[in-house]
Amino acid sequence: MNDDTLLLRQVHPQFLKDDQLTSQAFFPFPKDNGRLSVYDGDQISAEASYRHYTEALGFQSQGVWAVSGAESAGVGLAYVPDPLTESPAHAVIDFGQRPEKESRKLAKRLRDHAVQRGCLHAAGDAA
Repeated sequence: MNDDTLLLRQVHPQFLKDDQLTSQAFFPFPKDNGRLSVYDGDQISAEASYRHYTEALGFQSQGVWAVSGAESAGVGLAYVPDPLTESPAHAVIDFGQRPEKESRKLAKRLRDHAVQRGCLHAAGDAA
């Protein structure tokens, strides 16, 4: 992984409002301990990550958006590989123990980068 790596984020349908990506898509859940799950784009494509997430893991995703390693680092967030048995291309964007208000602002900045790049793979896209 490096600054050019795309960090692929699966977006739950609830995180699109009127077809617009919300910053909630880039905000870690409390159970995540400040670590936002992404796929390492150097190891897996957006389409393959979508298939893995929805078919192999059985989760819902409306599509795949991404930020680069440089964009993550540019807002002060580290990104690191975090391979799992069921997901060798798993990585995280580490929000650490920041206050919620600060984390929400950072999530909005990540969302803005992802929106600028556009959806890399949407539900229903042909294989």
